[in-house]
Amino acid sequence: MAKEMLNTKEVAEYLNINEKQVYKLIQNKRIPATRITGKWTFPKQLIDAWIIKNAKENISSPVKTPGPGSHLVVMGSHDFCMELLSHELTRAFPELILSGSNVGSCGGLLALARGICHVACAHLFDPESGTYNVPYLARHLPDTPVVVVNLVHRDLGLIVPRGNPLGIASIADIERTGARIINRQGGSGTRVFFDAELRRLGISDGSIPGYASEVATHNDAALAVFGGSADAAMGVLCAANMLGLDFVYLTKERFDLIIPRDHIASAPVDALLQVVRSGTFKQKVGAMRGYDTTETGQLMAAT
Repeated sequence: MAKEMLNTKEVAEYLNINEKQVYKLIQNKRIPATRITGKWTFPKQLIDAWIIKNAKENISSPVKTPGPGSHLVVMGSHDFCMELLSHELTRAFPELILSGSNVGSCGGLLALARGICHVACAHLFDPESGTYNVPYLARHLPDTPVVVVNLVHRDLGLIVPRGNPLGIASIADIERTGARIINRQGGSGTRVFFDAELRRLGISDGSIPGYASEVATHNDAALAVFGGSADAAMGVLCAANMLGLDFVYLTKERFDLIIPRDHIASAPVDALLQVVRSGTFKQKVGAMRGYDTTETGQLMAAT
């Protein structure tokens, strides 16, 4: 039986953010919480509703999305390949439209669980297993059987100004140099990876200037560095290249599509996967630096 009430630590783990961020959300009255005997408590049902409310505000449909028809709704993490996929799907199948919403990897999984999107995209790193996405399915999609299909593997790292004036070569150098960062939103796969690295290195987020400043896309993160309001930002190589910025490689991560089994045989989802597996799509992805299509279109897992 699922736990109905969460404490501060549990809600932080559930949202893949740190406890300080939870307290800040409480202070700003941005998260449903109640105080019982001096301790903050979070009704899980209201937390889920809060996440989905934020997700709904990013798409045109305010209600549960019907099964896949001519309009596919994809929610989750931001990536330039999703924009390409939308274009290629409409080019190959003019009767189909793909709408995307950048709500973060966790937001995408929860939206999928609530039935307000047809496909989620995620790149959630699990430090314990060293794998992506699959360990999170039982937590966020306990009642939704899904298949996990790889879209791409991509280079993730630190976006820094041209010439890398602070000589940043790792996440540890951010603390050492006092570099200002622009962070990604809580629940995003990029944020999950960054926070896991801070924990591994024993670095307090309080020692990172700009940690509480958040943006929702790689574009916005790169623009902050380009504009000089940040000295570094977590992001993908493609975003750095678009603005002529330098890039410090950290890891190659797996970016997957998570599709409910109920939808996998539908004509629109089948068309989507045809495009993903096509030579044209892979060729165009390959033209953007920082992507690997070796496993594109392959089944990674099923629940």
